[in-house]
Amino acid sequence: MGTAYYIVLEQEIAGLDTTMDGKILARMVEDLDEVAEELGVQPLSDFVSIDPETARELLEGEGEDLDLPPPANFSAADGLATVRALMTRPEAEPAMEDLEACERILIAAVEDGVGWHFEVDF
Repeated sequence: MGTAYYIVLEQEIAGLDTTMDGKILARMVEDLDEVAEELGVQPLSDFVSIDPETARELLEGEGEDLDLPPPANFSAADGLATVRALMTRPEAEPAMEDLEACERILIAAVEDGVGWHFEVDF
């Protein structure tokens, strides 16, 4: 299957399809983070947060009872700025479909004033 990044909105936006593949984005995130830093925008990995229940499931059997905070939500405008900056660079071409999906979702989130974060599917 493989690792994938996907967007989780703070609240649902009526009529918005938030599905995206996210696998190439996950594979390229380190390289894209370097490009983002060169461009002076926030790296994609800065927008990752995790639901406490998901974290508990991932750590099941580790013997730790973790008290985890709720997932952080970020400004959609900040995420959109990063995505659009990356879309201008040839290094991002393999992830363009994922970046376009992010742009579509984040535009709607900006318009509706909804926060967001990436979660990672393993």
